Amino acid sequence: MENKKRRILEAAMLCFERFGFRGTTIGSVAKTAGMSKSGIYDCFENKEALLQEIVRGILGELVEETERAVRAGRPLRDDIETTFDAVIALRGRHRLLVGIYREARVFGTQGVVDMRKTLEEGVVSYIEGLVRRHEERGEQFRLPARVIAFLVYRVYLQLIYDWEDLYEPLPPEQIKAALKSFAL
Repeated sequence: MENKKRRILEAAMLCFERFGFRGTTIGSVAKTAGMSKSGIYDCFENKEALLQEIVRGILGELVEETERAVRAGRPLRDDIETTFDAVIALRGRHRLLVGIYREARVFGTQGVVDMRKTLEEGVVSYIEGLVRRHEERGEQFRLPARVIAFLVYRVYLQLIYDWEDLYEPLPPEQIKAALKSFAL
């Protein structure tokens, strides 16, 4: 069952990346996975459930990668940089993330808007946890942990999505430098 589920999720990710959420159907996922629609429905209720499972996996990857790189004794700004190294790497590996944000913004598709919120809440909660760990070690901040986490992530989103609507994309190093100088 695990192999079947993994095959479905890989096919769904390809379809969501290629066709977007609106353009992906259970039929297209089934065809890409080389199985019947009923085989998909045996594991997932609908395409929203597929996207939700994919997003949970991506968030898990983010936390795993970041936790491996975060080091005790470093200031929060270094841990934030490490976190965004992982976010930038995931964004490069999972074009689906870019698609989720663009489709949510352009079309307002409810399932995609919900997944964008899930992604954002997951990342903000993770960053909030980092801030709280640093507070427990004695670092002091002018704003509450949740506010810092929200601002850091929102500035990041503005620099990668809204900035690109007006200007040439910023390189990752410039994005991280802006986050460090602005938010912390």
